[in-house]
Amino acid sequence: MFAPSAKLPARDPASPRANTNRDDKLLKPEAIQGCYELTLSPWFPDLKLGEDEEFITPPRRIQLFATKGTEGREAEGYLVRPAPGIQPSIHRETYWLPKGPKTLEIVWTTGLSGLMMQLKTSDAEILRGKAATFWDFSRKKQTAEVVAQRVDCGKG
Repeated sequence: MFAPSAKLPARDPASPRANTNRDDKLLKPEAIQGCYELTLSPWFPDLKLGEDEEFITPPRRIQLFATKGTEGREAEGYLVRPAPGIQPSIHRETYWLPKGPKTLEIVWTTGLSGLMMQLKTSDAEILRGKAATFWDFSRKKQTAEVVAQRVDCGKG
């Protein structure tokens, strides 16, 4: 499932595992920050969304930041923005979350609809994974394969 991650409950300070820091096992924001060119396969199934296609279309080039968001849902993770010189998408909030030592989730949302990407890396140059759509009404979920290739942020 591609639902945004729920907050973890606070650890009991008396627990023997209380000193184990879960963040030590997560992808480091500094290792992944930078610009990436996104390539998505065709969405499956192809629902012929027409004008609604903009709700599932991210910018073609993005910048991942090691800066935590401060407002709304963006406060749940780190900021994602269109790379310099790239037209923004329709989405109001975009953020990414480390999900493991080599895994991250990127969310683009209007507040109601959008897409999520689950990506893995063996290094910080190429991220690969799947994207899935989400809607605030009953519509079949679509998925697409994603490749994000690191690029120079000045490349427009």
